[in-house]
Amino acid sequence: MEILKTISPIFVIIAFGYFLKNRKLLSDGFISEANRFVYLFPLPFLIFTGIVRADARDIGWLSVLSITLPTLAVIGIALVAAAVGGYRTAKLGSFVQSTFHGNVTYVGLAVIFYLLGEKGLERGSLLVGILILFNNALAVLILSLASGKHRSLVRTAISIITTPVIIATFAGMVLVLFQVRIPSVLMKSIGIVANIALPMALIIIGGSISLSTLTKTLRPAIIAALLKVIVLPGLAVLLCHVLSIDFRAALPAIILLATPTAITTYIMARELGGDTLIASGTITLTTLVSPVTYLLWIWMLETF
Repeated sequence: MEILKTISPIFVIIAFGYFLKNRKLLSDGFISEANRFVYLFPLPFLIFTGIVRADARDIGWLSVLSITLPTLAVIGIALVAAAVGGYRTAKLGSFVQSTFHGNVTYVGLAVIFYLLGEKGLERGSLLVGILILFNNALAVLILSLASGKHRSLVRTAISIITTPVIIATFAGMVLVLFQVRIPSVLMKSIGIVANIALPMALIIIGGSISLSTLTKTLRPAIIAALLKVIVLPGLAVLLCHVLSIDFRAALPAIILLATPTAITTYIMARELGGDTLIASGTITLTTLVSPVTYLLWIWMLETF
């Protein structure tokens, strides 16, 4: 029930954005400008504040492997599925990104807190920082290469390094590592802007989709959703079994991998030449089914 309470408001705001756009209360120009604003400022600020407020505890290499290896494996599977499906350029980039780039900040930490309390939240916070950096770097790389905007390795590397979310993640982790304190006035000011990210991003998604476009992308969205909320956490569970990692200790990592596709996949697709229809369709579908898949994963892990 707590998971449903966490997920449901996301759909309410997406539906509100759809309603506003359908009633012509929001224009295409506003959606485009708001998208760019969220991409450049509120979203990076949200990531930054989340990391600098995290408890900087040591994360073992097994914990890092439990989130990175399954992610790389799913990307490989997604590339094969994309080749079989004939996905190219923008469609390829957004499809692959949607299979691994999870909503670890908005949904993942909330689910961890509801299930594991403050201690679980402390254990999961730094994992979120690592996963944000890892996922966003991979997402920018895949979208850039797939769109053909950055064909050289140097230009691709520059594209990754200069992405706002990457800069924010790296800056936050450096400050945490060196225990640098930020003046409270500055931190509160950044936090005010950061609080804009989630509601505005959801409204942007709602204002950018329609029932007709969702039906057009249903097939890739279903495949991407299966890879994201079933295969990806399933591979993490398998890895934990092979490496004899205690499932309770690995639960924060598995929860983060089982999150629905991140809202940022839409924003990044729009900014980096991806397919926004596939991104928005997969976000909606994975968010819709994630309460059920979360319940199944948690029930299964607790029975082991």
